[in-house]
Amino acid sequence: MNKLKVNELLRAQDWTMYGIIASIYLIWRIGTVGGWSKECWVLLLICLLGVRKDQVDVDWKKFFIFGIPLLGVFYYFYGSGNSLWWRIANWMFENNRHPWHWDDYMNAIPLNTGGWARWIANPYLDKAMVWIYNYGFVLSLWICIVRSFWTRSIKKMLSYALSGHMLQFPLILPFYNLILLHEVWYVNKQPDLLHRVFPDENSMLVATMNCFPSMHTSISFAMLLLALREKDRIFKWMMVTYCASIIFSTLYLQIHWLIDVCAGMLFAYGTVKLTDFLIRTATNKVVPEKFKLFYRQKAGVASKQISA
Repeated sequence: MNKLKVNELLRAQDWTMYGIIASIYLIWRIGTVGGWSKECWVLLLICLLGVRKDQVDVDWKKFFIFGIPLLGVFYYFYGSGNSLWWRIANWMFENNRHPWHWDDYMNAIPLNTGGWARWIANPYLDKAMVWIYNYGFVLSLWICIVRSFWTRSIKKMLSYALSGHMLQFPLILPFYNLILLHEVWYVNKQPDLLHRVFPDENSMLVATMNCFPSMHTSISFAMLLLALREKDRIFKWMMVTYCASIIFSTLYLQIHWLIDVCAGMLFAYGTVKLTDFLIRTATNKVVPEKFKLFYRQKAGVASKQISA
């Protein structure tokens, strides 16, 4: 009797509303941990305007069963990823495993410093480019993941996440371990346009190395390529504009070399194609058919099967 009452109580709950509340809270936590400014939230909201055009036909309750834990996993790695990255960077600096030093070579190539990007420089554009660069490394990815969450697509969430930091971090480490290349401003003894404060010389060296390829470029360009696959034109053009601005900011602020940027774009293209292959292989050979059938069924059919 008690079991029947519990079942009735559970069926009477509005689980869809609970899922929406939990999702909004988790997204808010992501922005809070990332220190998002109000401009970040405005950009996210604009990108969500046409989300219905890309939603897949999946019941919200079924999606939340998998979507919320997956978003939580991404949130966990987001919170711990920054410290992990800096531990790796410090380890590479302390062990000095860089057989190739490229500062002089890169500086000798005409137009490679990207100084030509500053022909329109002014204080207002400087401020805008600093904001774009500082947030661009993670915001471009999170906007795409959060939007794919509201499209109710696990596949899209995985596609954006894998094409971003999850695959790019391990794949880019061999380049950073073999090639020592410092930021443009540091090599040319110019002021740091990001106005960073370094406690000592070693901290500055760690922060200004690992330039080839540009990961700001590779993350944003991967998101741009995937965003072009969506139907909503507002989202596509917003992401094209924003991601292109991130890439431009790396040159405008004298952070990355032009060759870094080109290499970052090629690296991003390869990562996206690798992600497509992995997801296609997993979908066809790894994911059980029962799971796919349950996930695709309409809400009424699934509820009848669960009740039975």
